[in-house]
Amino acid sequence: MYTATGEESTEEGRPTTPDRPVQGTSTAELAEILRERLDQLSEGATAAVLEQLPSFRDCGQDAADLLATVRQFLNAGINAVAESRSATTASEADIARAYGARRAVQGIPSEELTLSFYVALRAVWIGFPWNTAHGDFLATLVGAMERSMLWLQNLVATVSAGHQQALVGTWLDVSVVGKQLLNALETAGTSEADVRTALERLGMDPAGSFQAWVASSPDDSATGRLLHTRLEQHPGRCVVVHADGQLVLIGQHTEASAVEAALTEAGAAVVGAGLCREGVAGARHSLADARRALRAARLRPGVHRYADVWLSALAEESAADTRPLFEDAIAAARTHPHLADAVRAFADHGFSVAAAARAVHLHANTLTYRLDRWRELTGLDCRDYMGLVTSRTAVELV
Repeated sequence: MYTATGEESTEEGRPTTPDRPVQGTSTAELAEILRERLDQLSEGATAAVLEQLPSFRDCGQDAADLLATVRQFLNAGINAVAESRSATTASEADIARAYGARRAVQGIPSEELTLSFYVALRAVWIGFPWNTAHGDFLATLVGAMERSMLWLQNLVATVSAGHQQALVGTWLDVSVVGKQLLNALETAGTSEADVRTALERLGMDPAGSFQAWVASSPDDSATGRLLHTRLEQHPGRCVVVHADGQLVLIGQHTEASAVEAALTEAGAAVVGAGLCREGVAGARHSLADARRALRAARLRPGVHRYADVWLSALAEESAADTRPLFEDAIAAARTHPHLADAVRAFADHGFSVAAAARAVHLHANTLTYRLDRWRELTGLDCRDYMGLVTSRTAVELV
């Protein structure tokens, strides 16, 4: 049987508590073994969490603070082992609930928060001095492990409840201030000072750049809360407002692809995206861009960026003034949608008959015939600049 004598060193040369042989069967003795190695086990569990869960590395918390938290929960778990209990105490529940809320504010996803406890537990059991466990002590160890798992499940449930409660509270706060910001951006006569105040309350820099998105969505606050939670996990700041059957998002230092993917996952089928613009005036203009792009989308699924649809968006907005320019082309597109498809393909594939024909699965001669037929019906030749611009805009206004 292995018996330790004197002080031993790890591979790194640090002194450790020597492993002592165990012959008894008491859970109190098991707890004592764990408590003697509390610092070493805490360090191993902390390192495992930081290595395996990126959000814990990126949340801005000092590693020493995480180590202290791990040590606190591990010590509580050892107390539960010593007392042969699986239920959490009132004090443990209060600490767990507050910890969950703190992690929510830091942006740690619920899934990673839950997983962190099991990653830490696995590291603890890997670091356990198994060479000291002999005879009937193993039976005591198995029973303690079963109870510790139940205790951990109760603890994690409380942590998750604190996390969820904090998220709901944070979402409500952001939603209220976000609606104030939306009203300030879209109400004529609102002072720039009022907009700046709302932006600062939302953690945004009024002098920074902004990008807006607008999507049709049922009046369901759960969708907005879901988006808020998902986007909190990404870089930058994005305010989500649900108002009048639409989701409005205003982002700063956000990745457009991440925002648009989150909108799609949340069920937003048609999205208008504004240009990225600077300052308070830029926030107003980007929001207007996004609304124009959404109108120009005409319920067609997908993300419609103002940078791509600005021409048809402007034509849509000034329909009374521009309608005579497009009337014949719109009528032809409605009556002959296959001709409209040929125009769209020609414009969207580098003005190449061959490329456009491949895109719509036609012979090049057939596509040429359809472009000629379009010119006969509308007087617009897609091979010259104004004819192409007017034709391409018209087929989007159908």
